[in-house]
Amino acid sequence: MIGVLIRRENSDVANEYYVKGIEKFGGTVILINDNDSRKELEDKLSRVDGILLTGGDDVGPIDFYLISYALENKLKLLGICQGMQSMCLYGSSLGLIPIGNDSHKRNEGYVHGVTLSDGALKEIFGNSRIMVNSHHLQTISNSHLFRVVGYSDDGLIEAIEGNNGVFQIGVQWHPERMLEYDSWSRDLLETFVKSE
Repeated sequence: MIGVLIRRENSDVANEYYVKGIEKFGGTVILINDNDSRKELEDKLSRVDGILLTGGDDVGPIDFYLISYALENKLKLLGICQGMQSMCLYGSSLGLIPIGNDSHKRNEGYVHGVTLSDGALKEIFGNSRIMVNSHHLQTISNSHLFRVVGYSDDGLIEAIEGNNGVFQIGVQWHPERMLEYDSWSRDLLETFVKSE
């Protein structure tokens, strides 16, 4: 059972990509709304074995609450775009950095390459170099709790992962939008859904 963070600022279509991406690989989704009451949130989280932090415009308290819950309870965690940025910001005083590079603006399809260092993502993909889409206007300069394992060609952080043996990965790109044509995206979401 995967808790998927649904952000009010996202369109229904954007939120639907995340849900369909989980369901495609046999996952069951519990929607976590960014305005759920504490009681609703606790009830939903008591039933999940993983959390998907979705993309959006702004990092909010719900992001940090969900990251904290996942870390404390050793739940699998996947952060996409802003979800990855939230993972990097968790427990630090780092801030988001605007980028002026056109290769990271809202594009569909393959936009730029990512080079991966040794780790879970490289194992999942079976490759140290992948191509990704890009939908972000901000970046992060470091990660406090998670290890940086992927960089774009222009040196921006594109992937992070945890060190505790649990599937805890963040990616700057949007694999949920690439499922029809990209085997790496399918591999990532399938591994997330099926991991213990």
